[in-house]
Amino acid sequence: MLVLIVLVGTVAGSFTVLFGKLSAQSSQALRDRQALAIAQALLAEVRSMPFTFCDAGDARALVATGAFAGGTGCASTVDALGPEAGETRYNAANRFDAVSDYQGLTLPGPGCPGGLCDIGGTQLNPAGGGLTGCQANVAMAAQAMTGIAATDANGRPQVLRVVVTVRCPGAGDIVLEGLKVRHAPNRI
Repeated sequence: MLVLIVLVGTVAGSFTVLFGKLSAQSSQALRDRQALAIAQALLAEVRSMPFTFCDAGDARALVATGAFAGGTGCASTVDALGPEAGETRYNAANRFDAVSDYQGLTLPGPGCPGGLCDIGGTQLNPAGGGLTGCQANVAMAAQAMTGIAATDANGRPQVLRVVVTVRCPGAGDIVLEGLKVRHAPNRI
């Protein structure tokens, strides 16, 4: 009887250790999937924005034929990497309005000091959650493609490589890349 009790105790202890390890792996896998979902959503958000010669708020954004001010170009604001003065990701009255505005976006950051936030400013990684301490950033640079030069005659990007990185403590970085090609409907 004593041998049976020792044997059952050993098996039960082994199962406890095994289930503990499986539980830890499961929570890490869930955290990785959540971080991947945030990276995918942020990349999709960035790529859904317009990319024209002019800032989206410029009066000639839809009709400009070049990345310059005046004439057939922009009325005043040629699109540049980074947000225009006063634009943020979270302010509905003056929200990012072009893909290039996301250049250098870092989370946590202004408008989302507590962590990772969606475009409405809702925090996605509250304290004590699986993504506590995670950060995200967006970087972009001109990228040549077959038949399209990286920059135009005015030195402005024609194709942007967008890189979204989500970094969580104790885990590897999740890096997603995408391309955004300038849309210039009236370019001849």
